[in-house]
Amino acid sequence: MSSPIDNVKSHFASLDIRKLEVEEWGSDGEPLVIYAKPLTLDISNKLQKLARNSDMEMMALAIIHCAMDTDGNRLFELSDKAALMKKADAMVINKVATWIFQSDETVEEVEKK
Repeated sequence: MSSPIDNVKSHFASLDIRKLEVEEWGSDGEPLVIYAKPLTLDISNKLQKLARNSDMEMMALAIIHCAMDTDGNRLFELSDKAALMKKADAMVINKVATWIFQSDETVEEVEKK
């Protein structure tokens, strides 16, 4: 019989990398495809500390730290934070960040908000 913590770790290991197509950020008629792993408390804690109690900053940082390409490489750099904060559509930022934070929701549920 496995221990509860083994079950916790096994469950996390079984979770799939998720995929979101962002039409607004695409090019050549194709959406930008963003991949993300499920969040851990460790990553969530890191984002909270970096965001300094700003929900808006946390959304940008979540995208920077969690959005990946198909090979698992980050799509954005920390140097992109100013552009995400000042030169991006807040509705799209909200949609992507919500998807990153709420892994149990489908893309359709996120877009309805």
